[in-house]
Amino acid sequence: MGDNRPRVLLLYTGGTIGMKNADESNPASPLVPIPNGKELIKGIPQLEAIKMNLIEFDIAKLKDKRGREMEPLDSSDINADHWAAMARAIADNYDDWDGFVLLHGTDTMAYTASALSFMLMNLAKPVVVTGSQLSLTDIRTDGIQNLVNALYVAGWKATGLPLVPEVTVCFADRLLRGNRVRKLSTSSWQGFGSPNYPPIGEIGEHIRIHPNRIRPPADNERAPFFVRETLSPNVMEFGLFPGLSPSALREVLELEEVQGVVLRTFGAGNAPGDPAFLDVIEDAVGKGKVIVNVTQCPEGQVEAGLYEASSGLLERGVISGLDMTPEAALTKLMSQLEYEVDREAVRLAMQVDLRGEQTESLFEVRYPGLSQEIGGPLTVGGQPGRQFSPDKLSQAMLRATSLRAGGKASGKVRIFINSTGSNAGTPTTDPGYAGIFDLEKPLYCEVTAACRRMMGVSEKINITLVSEDDATLSFDSLSLALFTR
Repeated sequence: MGDNRPRVLLLYTGGTIGMKNADESNPASPLVPIPNGKELIKGIPQLEAIKMNLIEFDIAKLKDKRGREMEPLDSSDINADHWAAMARAIADNYDDWDGFVLLHGTDTMAYTASALSFMLMNLAKPVVVTGSQLSLTDIRTDGIQNLVNALYVAGWKATGLPLVPEVTVCFADRLLRGNRVRKLSTSSWQGFGSPNYPPIGEIGEHIRIHPNRIRPPADNERAPFFVRETLSPNVMEFGLFPGLSPSALREVLELEEVQGVVLRTFGAGNAPGDPAFLDVIEDAVGKGKVIVNVTQCPEGQVEAGLYEASSGLLERGVISGLDMTPEAALTKLMSQLEYEVDREAVRLAMQVDLRGEQTESLFEVRYPGLSQEIGGPLTVGGQPGRQFSPDKLSQAMLRATSLRAGGKASGKVRIFINSTGSNAGTPTTDPGYAGIFDLEKPLYCEVTAACRRMMGVSEKINITLVSEDDATLSFDSLSLALFTR
């Protein structure tokens, strides 16, 4: 039986689950990591029963680049070097083990789970991150159950559970996608949540996994597993707050080493309309810095351009982080800046779903400003990135800035998509008719239906604007946001 048991490797990084009192005779003394992982799990009846009857497992420390063991530590001290060590450990043991469980502290668990999801390429095996609110040495610990459940998920071949070939967090009564996780409580058994994605599994009397919520495994015969070990350190996260000084923000963004910023904004991606603030943002984007807009709210997503308060960021080249968590956005940005040389490639990748970190992908087609000397239709063309799939289109939104008809911000302008020959006389029953801009209202129009009808006619997406009174047209910028699922 032992020869047929799945093999799971436990990687001990430290954290509360592996803590003990510095003075074991004094329960009020500070908690410090237990240095020996084998000592940590020794004598736990549940683990001994699993090892005897279900799953073969072993526990190991992380190693640095020279192969020296790294001591377990509080997760507040975790950094990119430790993520690299975790990725190396999985890569070095990938062929010999069926699954992996990381014992990790809760404070930075969401960052680690997100980072690993972007570092582990072509993953086809479970990588389960777990920890606890109370150490294994505590009489009331939640760590034993969390560890047992994590072993069950990683050792799926023996436990009858579906394969979950991605980085997950197993905590309390839920199995969550790693790059969707946020720490929500310092004290509740349910310390983690996944506000914008449902649990991959629920854990109660039985463990119930939802196969339709799991990403498919990579075919390692055709696409071998490998790791992207290094991440760019040239990133930062900055939260907006009322009264933020633009000059203080400028000092930070002008630092040469800062190449990418996760900007935590208000609500659905809103920010101050102060020209001084927006000038700082525009200057930073103009210097090639990638700024990603994520919401400060635990739940929901950035909807750039929905409110006027987010338009300023959109018009100055800030890209939408959609419904990514700040932890996922930051670690994804670290990965993309490290491995993509071209900034436009980074910008595109940050809006495309790579590991299930966001519900939708966003492809933007930006059209430069134009103006006419005589009346008639005005047509501009552009095309989304190569990864765009028209058949997956869920929504298309067109936005214009400073659109004028006859030099005035009044009147109505019709919108046509890939409809050649459109003019003031073209009826709204034309297949390419997409909607209308009322120049006295926000210039933001949903054009989904027309895009679905007309895409595929050409690789380009041509936008034709027609003034209803055939006046001359001009605009500062035009952008088409294409969302896919």
